[in-house]
Amino acid sequence: MGFSLTYDTSMLDKQILQALDSTGVASPLHTPGYTVRSDDGREWQYVQNDSSDVAAVAGGPAALAQDTDGYVVTPDVSDAGSTGTGIRGAYMSVLTDQYYGWIQTKGKVVKAPCSTNVAAGNALYAGTDGRWDVATVGTHEPRAQALEADTDGYADIYLM
Repeated sequence: MGFSLTYDTSMLDKQILQALDSTGVASPLHTPGYTVRSDDGREWQYVQNDSSDVAAVAGGPAALAQDTDGYVVTPDVSDAGSTGTGIRGAYMSVLTDQYYGWIQTKGKVVKAPCSTNVAAGNALYAGTDGRWDVATVGTHEPRAQALEADTDGYADIYLM
């Protein structure tokens, strides 16, 4: 699978890919906001986590934290506003508070935590902390689509 970088870098793709599912580091290894794109449409961003006393969940929604430069995210979806317009993507792993790591911003996410009423094809928004839920037209701004029905609290989703 090929990957492209958003600007010149001396890092190798393999090193970046190995770090995508890291649990985070205290000091940034890359420039915060740095993105990596795959040739199959997936995209990741290097961010700093601000937990706001809410634990990050692998596959759960990552919201832009208030008053940031666009690379500080939080699992506290109330920071994204009532419609979820500030949802940036999905956590790749559990990130410690104030640590740096990766979130996925576009493409297929396998086994994302979802509410139990999700069916294949449903538009999804960040309903509660750590979970994706079915969006209501005119109330929520969808950020993902369910690729399958939720049967065990998880479903494959596609981030838009």
